[in-house]
Amino acid sequence: MGHAETMRTLTGISCGLQSLNSYLDARQKGQTPQVATTNLVGNIFNGLMRNEMAYDMQKCGNSAGNILNSTVGYGNPTSNAIGTLGMMSAYAYTPWMFFNSPCCFNYNYSMNYSYFGGGGFYC
Repeated sequence: MGHAETMRTLTGISCGLQSLNSYLDARQKGQTPQVATTNLVGNIFNGLMRNEMAYDMQKCGNSAGNILNSTVGYGNPTSNAIGTLGMMSAYAYTPWMFFNSPCCFNYNYSMNYSYFGGGGFYC
């Protein structure tokens, strides 16, 4: 397991634990189970999407995504907002942008061509 895969696993665990902590805290403060569960799922999905973006960046040698996720954290609206905006900035507006995800910032590894035709540039 390389560095990118290790960071992906560890940040996924961190995302799950911090989101679960927020869920338990909300339930102790009297929030209804439906609202707390919805927030839990939203926090987990937000964190996992940020982790996938960081993983794509790390595979190409750019560790800015992992640094951002480690600094901001997971599991609450503030972390989600700052982390998502920061990740979008680091992911899209850096010199690494074309190496991280050349096809509309969303591509499928099983495809050997880009959405625009021709060969894709994959790390």
